[in-house]
Amino acid sequence: MSAILWDLDDTLLQTLPARMASLAHAHQVVLGESVDPVELWRSNRGGTLEDLARRLLGDDYQRFTRAYREHYYAPGRPAPRPFEGVEAVLRSLHAAGIPMAVVTSKVSYGAVEELEAAGLLRYFRAVIGFDDTERHKPDPEPVYAALDRLLADYPDRAVIVGDSPADIWAARNAGIRSVAAL
Repeated sequence: MSAILWDLDDTLLQTLPARMASLAHAHQVVLGESVDPVELWRSNRGGTLEDLARRLLGDDYQRFTRAYREHYYAPGRPAPRPFEGVEAVLRSLHAAGIPMAVVTSKVSYGAVEELEAAGLLRYFRAVIGFDDTERHKPDPEPVYAALDRLLADYPDRAVIVGDSPADIWAARNAGIRSVAAL
């Protein structure tokens, strides 16, 4: 294996409760109505936060993303925790010399902050976030960006580990293997 690319949210870190609370908050603040955040997110069908906000508000989508991020990254919020066994797996792969990167639809500063707080950042040579590429998963562009940063000798021998159809399709679109983390 030449490299392993990891999704962040709900693959490495348990972020679903905080993300759903932030979706509900942003919807209430911006649109003035309560919503079931899980149903709202499912309706997004693997798209990014920006995709969802654009669908709801059109050109005024940044009000929604700003309200979401202000809530999600509020000072004093508890940091997401890694899933059980994640750090041991990362430690073993790192010790074996396998280059690893995170490829996430989250903004890169947020991903780096969460990885650092969870004690996992040291295992990754690169973190590719929403703001690092023009196109996003399931497009292969963020995968290619991560492989470039890792200087992966044999990209066809790389693998993506993720929990969503967007992760699996990004791997397929980049011509590499995928592993579903359920």
